[in-house]
Amino acid sequence: MITREERRFANHWLEQKSGPRWKYYLQFTIAWTVVSFLVIFFLTKLFTQLWETGGSETIYWLLVVSFVIGLLSTHLTYVINEKRLKKILEKDQLGKERKAKDSTDLN
Repeated sequence: MITREERRFANHWLEQKSGPRWKYYLQFTIAWTVVSFLVIFFLTKLFTQLWETGGSETIYWLLVVSFVIGLLSTHLTYVINEKRLKKILEKDQLGKERKAKDSTDLN
C-alpha cells in the first residue's frame, strides 16, 4: 500500500510530465538557466574581480555555463522523478496483488 505522500507525488509528477518530453525540458531548462545565471552572476560579483578583469566575453561564458547547469538540472530531476514514480507504481501493484491474494485465500 502506498502512503498519501507517495500518491500525491505520483499524481503531481504524472500531471507535470503529461505533455511531450521536449516541452518539459524546454520549460524547466529555461527556468533552471535563469536561476543558475542569477546565482552565479551575484556570487561572482560578490566574491571575485572577474567582471573587472574578465573582459566582455565573461557574460557569454556565464550564459553557456548557466544553460549547461539548467539542462543538467532538468535532466537529473526528470530521471530521479521517473525512478521514484516507477518504485511507487511497483509498490502499489505489489500491494494490490497481495490484497487480491489475501482475499482469495480467505474464500
